[in-house]
Amino acid sequence: MTPLRSLPSKASSKAIHISVTSRLLQLRQHQCPISHQNQYYRLASTSSASVATRPKPITIYDETPPIMDAKTKQQYLADSPPTVVRLEIKPHFEALDDKQKRYAHFISRAAFQGTRITLRQVSPESEPIYDLILSLHRACNGDWNSLAQKTGVSAENLRYFLEYSAQFLGNCGSYKGFGDSKFIPRIPADALEALASTTPETKAALEKANRSGGGIYETATPGLMHLGYPESGHMTTYYPDSPTITKEEISLIASFLENKKLLPENTRLRKTESGNFELLIASANKSPAGSDRDVGDVDQWELEGKLQGKTLRLVFGDHSEEMAKIAQSVKQAGMNSANDVQRRMHQEYEKSFTTGSLEAFKQSQR
Repeated sequence: MTPLRSLPSKASSKAIHISVTSRLLQLRQHQCPISHQNQYYRLASTSSASVATRPKPITIYDETPPIMDAKTKQQYLADSPPTVVRLEIKPHFEALDDKQKRYAHFISRAAFQGTRITLRQVSPESEPIYDLILSLHRACNGDWNSLAQKTGVSAENLRYFLEYSAQFLGNCGSYKGFGDSKFIPRIPADALEALASTTPETKAALEKANRSGGGIYETATPGLMHLGYPESGHMTTYYPDSPTITKEEISLIASFLENKKLLPENTRLRKTESGNFELLIASANKSPAGSDRDVGDVDQWELEGKLQGKTLRLVFGDHSEEMAKIAQSVKQAGMNSANDVQRRMHQEYEKSFTTGSLEAFKQSQR
């Protein structure tokens, strides 16, 4: 299935946008996922009980055996320097009248409010890394040099962190938007730990980022350095809490939904412990009226064929907090529309983001 942000193959980099901007609800064609496992493995240190005749060794970061050889790791390092293009918006914005400025503002807000949805659809660690970057910025009020001096981090390592942050924010996640491979900071882990030692918030943010998904740095399992199906040992968040879901099951449910005429572009798929399935539908409303749903009052289906005996339950309200904000912003944009066609488009946008109806989205494009 194809969720809000899906996995593109190298052969197909075409992007389909079902939202007002690519950051809002971006579809990236690939392996037709609906989302995936959150259980990934990283190296864990072990310790034995203290022995009276032998002191417990002290672990030094630089002496810790690497989990990836230097040559392989080189291909995953963040760009130095990253490609940065300045967008000159001010003169174009100032040329608009007040109504047009309000319209542009609310469209921009809607796009930005979809950021965390995109992050969650890249990898489990992407949103925590985003929070780490923001918490460090708050801690120093944007004065990065003072933060480096305060924490004893070299100018070079600070530059490595900022370069990584720029690439992370540009890709809206820890994997490349084109190529779907993970990129990791050049700043050593101990230097990043020092940088994040400045406040309790930054310490907690670093800890969460390190323990989420594959963490900030390289993974012990090479397959997790690439986005793909859980069955193939790759990373994805399109199938949350579903480590045993198979490509065949995903394909069968995709075909089932096609027969039911339920579009999958704003969905994720979860396989429960009992072997049944839940289709997570992005919407602000967690219980939309049957008249607002694309398949009426249906809440659950009995599956057929190879999945006979299993059920597929429809679960609305995926990303509900963000979807509600987006719906409100597109509503306000619609109030500042230039004409009736534009206004009707935003009314259908609002309905789509509120109820999860992709038929409403299709109406917005007519």
